[in-house]
Amino acid sequence: MSKEIKLMETKQYDDEIDLYELIEILVRHKWSIVVTTILCTLLSLGGALYVRSKTPNYLMKSILIQQDTYGLKGVNKINIDTILLQDRNVERILEVEPIKAEYLENTPKEQQNMASQRKFLQDMLTISKNDKNPEEISIKTGIIADENSSKNVINTYIDILREQDNLADVIAKEKLLKSESLEKTKLEIENIQNEILDIFKKDSDLRALKPEEKMNYIASKYPDLNLRKSEQEKYYNTYVNELVKLDSLNDKLDIIKETTDIYFVKGQSKAKLILAVGIIMGLFLGVMVAFLKEFIDGYKRRYK
Repeated sequence: MSKEIKLMETKQYDDEIDLYELIEILVRHKWSIVVTTILCTLLSLGGALYVRSKTPNYLMKSILIQQDTYGLKGVNKINIDTILLQDRNVERILEVEPIKAEYLENTPKEQQNMASQRKFLQDMLTISKNDKNPEEISIKTGIIADENSSKNVINTYIDILREQDNLADVIAKEKLLKSESLEKTKLEIENIQNEILDIFKKDSDLRALKPEEKMNYIASKYPDLNLRKSEQEKYYNTYVNELVKLDSLNDKLDIIKETTDIYFVKGQSKAKLILAVGIIMGLFLGVMVAFLKEFIDGYKRRYK
């Protein structure tokens, strides 16, 4: 019974991994580990540099769109989501020659159409709203050809947004209409005043009345005239107030405000991650090569 226990213990010890032996194997094949690690590191370095070279950099600009119709009819709603859906806007942005050349170079001739142009610009441009304040808009574009061309793309996009803003035109139109109505009202008030003067001249009963009683007399004796006078004065005051309100909107005509200049943003690449993974994989493969060589050497020794 004791012999069987000893045999089992001996077998158990044989199955256990000898840490010192593993270390000896790694030290014995250290150059294989070093060479494998260096090779993998160089390969990953090359991959990292390639990925880094292909990672686009960006230009960004922030704007603020504070739009209000101010109760006016016909004011366009500025919608950043529809800019690139309009063919004329796509064509206008592609008037930037280096960007157009990049599109033509990277798009097969048989695929060059409005749909591919739109997709090209949609991939190039990223328009985003601030979650906390939807009025804050960020315009980001990849540097496709050069920085100046990308700046032109951003500026063209903002120009298109500004052209959607017709508030100044609507205000000018409203001011013209209100001014014309005000002039007509003035003429009507003058006519009423002339009629009152004629009444003063012709109606002898007015001569015996005190000044404050004369208007009450006219109001009671000529109610239609008094009603016309009240209506026209009401219109006059309304038009004057509306013109004052329209004039006060002049300071609010700049709906699109540029809150930052165009600034450079470096693209985030995975170069560092690729290099780190390469080094780790190199060490792992180096250890595997060391154990494989040890296995082959042991196999050869057994069969000599």
